[in-house]
Amino acid sequence: MGRVTLRTRRVNWKNVTDNYSDGMHITVAHPGLTRLFGQSYGIEARPWVDKMWGTLRDTPSSQLSERLYQSLLPGSAHLPAERQRMWLYFKLWPNVAFDIYPDQVDFMQMIPVSPTETLIREIAYALPDTRREMRVARYLNWRINRRVSVEDKALIERVQAGMGSRGYRPGPLGRNEVSLRSFAHRMRELIPESRLERAPSAGWFRSSGGRP
Repeated sequence: MGRVTLRTRRVNWKNVTDNYSDGMHITVAHPGLTRLFGQSYGIEARPWVDKMWGTLRDTPSSQLSERLYQSLLPGSAHLPAERQRMWLYFKLWPNVAFDIYPDQVDFMQMIPVSPTETLIREIAYALPDTRREMRVARYLNWRINRRVSVEDKALIERVQAGMGSRGYRPGPLGRNEVSLRSFAHRMRELIPESRLERAPSAGWFRSSGGRP
């Protein structure tokens, strides 16, 4: 559907991937998703993949685009019953994600450009479907997720600004943030220096024999 789009975010790539897998920020930062999912949003972490999901509520949303999507989304014969109204998200280690909706699939790469800049590469795919309800549902999906993208942009930019401030100190992760804890654990395994409270001295990469 459409073409590959490129979006620049002036944040570290791990900031973007953490935001994608963060389960606690949904109710705080995304009122539209909360209206759609209620309390059904779930997260799961495996060694190489994070999984997030939410099921559309039957209660009509107070927002027009969301309410129309709820009511107009048609059934799809190839989907099992439990997936007909489920939004399913996967993030593959370390920087690829795809969102599986009943009406389409969105792919995304978070490509590091510099320590404080990330290029997000995206494209959507869908099965051929000429039904008017499906065309409208796909348009409404785009409208809903465009708002989610704007909300996430504001979030990650504020997080990046906080991380760059003199008063920043790493904080603990909640035990239920299984995806964020899994990602941090893997990064620390790959880069032991990331466990340090302060940045290592200049030349640490060369002195370690080129081992990141």
